[in-house]
Amino acid sequence: MTELDRTTDCIGTCNTCPAVGSCADRVVCRCQKITEETIITAIRTHGLQTLRELKTVTAAGDGCTCCHKELKVYLEVYAPASSALICSAK
Repeated sequence: MTELDRTTDCIGTCNTCPAVGSCADRVVCRCQKITEETIITAIRTHGLQTLRELKTVTAAGDGCTCCHKELKVYLEVYAPASSALICSAK
């Protein structure tokens, strides 16, 4: 097995998809063969907000870590907004 060339190999299998969320069958995590649809569904269903949570639920990102940057984009787009801090004046 050869070492991963991150400049050319660190991409999903569907290079023609215009944006995150546009191709359900696109493989985002090649090591675990996790699709975009699985990632988005997990984020929405479980209210995931961190890469660690996403890895725990889907196993995406548990291999070479090449997809971590892209997984973070999915979290930014699909994760529920974190609740604002509540300040109370006494």
